[in-house]
Amino acid sequence: MANNYNKTWIQPAQNALAVARAGQVIRSTGRALPCRVVAVAGSWVTVAFELETATPLPQITIPKAESRWIRVPTQIGDFGITIAADAYLSGIDGSNGGTANLTQPGNLSALVFVPCASKAFPAVNTNAAFISGPQGVVAQTEDGTSSLVINENGIVLSFGGHSITINSSCIAISGEVTGDSTATFTGEVEGNGIKLSVLKVTGVQTGSGVSGPPQAGS
Repeated sequence: MANNYNKTWIQPAQNALAVARAGQVIRSTGRALPCRVVAVAGSWVTVAFELETATPLPQITIPKAESRWIRVPTQIGDFGITIAADAYLSGIDGSNGGTANLTQPGNLSALVFVPCASKAFPAVNTNAAFISGPQGVVAQTEDGTSSLVINENGIVLSFGGHSITINSSCIAISGEVTGDSTATFTGEVEGNGIKLSVLKVTGVQTGSGVSGPPQAGS
């Protein structure tokens, strides 16, 4: 005698169809997947997916998830994940222009790169904002007239035509102080053990002669 399953064959078929259709929809949506940076071009990166699949996923070039005002260094080999948008990003990322609509984008066509932390990172003070880069740190105004550069060569603080440089060999102040401009120092100024407040010079005489070197006063 035939069982009920054979008599109601359409039910499992409908279920299989529903499962297949659901899988189709899931595959068409954007994917948040682990990846590795293989090329860097400004605020865009090319990533390779760190994922085992029956068919290897292609490398794709996508924007980094960062602001114009804070841009972090990204190096080849950095790991992260892709984050999917629900609409095309070409209207805002500068790639193709246009305005996005609610048409479902392809599952790898509306992604951005987000870095992911690793236990292999060196330890830092987690109670302080920590900023570093392979070639140092640059903080500047949009027009570049005021800047702070910190790298392996030292520190340079610049504003207009003036700058202060601190490195292993000296502290240098560059830029002419003219007119009503004043270079003001709070506290004692001392060089080679001689304080400016008690500075004396040797060999003083009237006329066009030149005095001798400075010496400490009493």
